[in-house]
Amino acid sequence: MTPVEIELEPRKKVYESIRDNPGAHLRQIDRMVDISLGTIRYHLRVLEKRSLIVSRKEGKYKRFYVRGTIDSSDKDRLAVLRKELPRTIILFLMEYPGSTHKDMSEVIDVASSTLSYHLKMLRKKEIVICQDKKYRVKNEEAIADLLIQYRRTFLDSLVDRFVRLWTKSEEK
Repeated sequence: MTPVEIELEPRKKVYESIRDNPGAHLRQIDRMVDISLGTIRYHLRVLEKRSLIVSRKEGKYKRFYVRGTIDSSDKDRLAVLRKELPRTIILFLMEYPGSTHKDMSEVIDVASSTLSYHLKMLRKKEIVICQDKKYRVKNEEAIADLLIQYRRTFLDSLVDRFVRLWTKSEEK
């Protein structure tokens, strides 16, 4: 449901794109709505000023959320899941928990140093843990819930595959 305060159609489109794609950044919103970038920026400022949305700086991106819909830890997780390579690593570890760096580098097509960088970042954000050089996702259920809830917003065949496998295993 859209708040009453959103009287202009372009503002409503911006709000709904954030509601449906929490953690989206400016360029993602731009791809979702047929509105000029300057107009999107304007409506984001108005929505934030009216406390209908909140923004959060994540690295070089400013990510947007509808106020009061997602808790802080889920915002952290969603921000990571919105990035393709960290999402790929997480999905791999969800399917193959206890994998080593070598296991991942044989399947995930990136330089070893790039993989190390992202694993370090995922450990720092407490999404992935490492014990005896074996990695696993710290809170699989929370990650799975976010992937399932927002699967259509990722536009990723790996997420679709994961959701099918995860929900099938829950049915057993």
